[in-house]
Amino acid sequence: MRNCNACQRQLPDRAFPSKGRQGRARTCTVCVNDQRRLRAPLPDQAPDVEQIRINNAAALWFGPVRPMPRHAV
Repeated sequence: MRNCNACQRQLPDRAFPSKGRQGRARTCTVCVNDQRRLRAPLPDQAPDVEQIRINNAAALWFGPVRPMPRHAV
């Protein structure tokens, strides 16, 4: 059992990727995969035409939004 340097969980040795002659990595596989996902760019999303129509209709129905007055504390 070893502690991961990123998440501080105690995990078995098989949860850490092998680094060849250097032994095992100090960060578990789950944390390594999470870091890769965070670095990867998100794909472009096509605009949802129906949602845009609903948002525009709601904005016309309720009108402009006025900020709430601040109360003195």
